[in-house]
Amino acid sequence: MEEEKSSKSKKTKLLIVLISILTVLGILLITFSLLFSFGILGDRKAVLSYGEGEEESAEETTDSEQAETEDEISVESEDGTSSVAEENAEVTLISVEEVYEIITNNEDYFILDVRNQDEYDEVHIEGAVLISVNTLESRLDELPWDKPIITYCKSGGRSAAAASILVENGFTEVYDMGGITEWIDKGYPTVSEE
Repeated sequence: MEEEKSSKSKKTKLLIVLISILTVLGILLITFSLLFSFGILGDRKAVLSYGEGEEESAEETTDSEQAETEDEISVESEDGTSSVAEENAEVTLISVEEVYEIITNNEDYFILDVRNQDEYDEVHIEGAVLISVNTLESRLDELPWDKPIITYCKSGGRSAAAASILVENGFTEVYDMGGITEWIDKGYPTVSEE
């Protein structure tokens, strides 16, 4: 009888230890998920492959940030520039404040929106030209070689991919603003086609 109680007691203790371990692991998993989702862990990302030749569907673009996280690697260096090594060409990160200043000073830059048509129609920076990242390589001839190009998307993934494509194809002054979400959050002017 005493052995039976001892056996049940050991099983109960083992079960309590197992539940405690799983609880701690669950808490750690939730903590890391939150840290990544708020950008506390992880650097700026660049998409290596965005599904060449595939067009975005309406379902894919309702959560563009999710689509931007596929096949990503970190490209930000210690000095704050984003190095996409292709014969010493670089993608330079540029803040929304700097882009706003460029636009208000009428500086001669080419603003490239690399989202899809629906996103562009909903909201975009005035004067920006829309060329989706999915069609960018086949439309490089529409871009100016004599002006600096600033890319942007919704949250930064597609603009980094587009900037990389531009550098890989010989464009030398390429800037990545990241996402229009930050632009909107700062209260900078936008236009809509709707």
